[in-house]
Amino acid sequence: MTHLTDHEIASFIDGNSTNRKKAIKHLNICSYCFELTTATMQTVETEKELCKELDTNFQKWAEINLT
Repeated sequence: MTHLTDHEIASFIDGNSTNRKKAIKHLNICSYCFELTTATMQTVETEKELCKELDTNFQKWAEINLT
């Protein structure tokens, strides 16, 4: 079985998934991806300030290194 990619999981959590139905179907049959997704969702919820700081730092890095 092929697992969801990090990008697919992040997009699912952010609500930006281009194939949400596929992700949900996969999460219903793959305990590995389900656990990874729910753990990530819990971290995002409980560590909002940390996630916000990481996102800000990544955006700064991307502006410097990807432009």
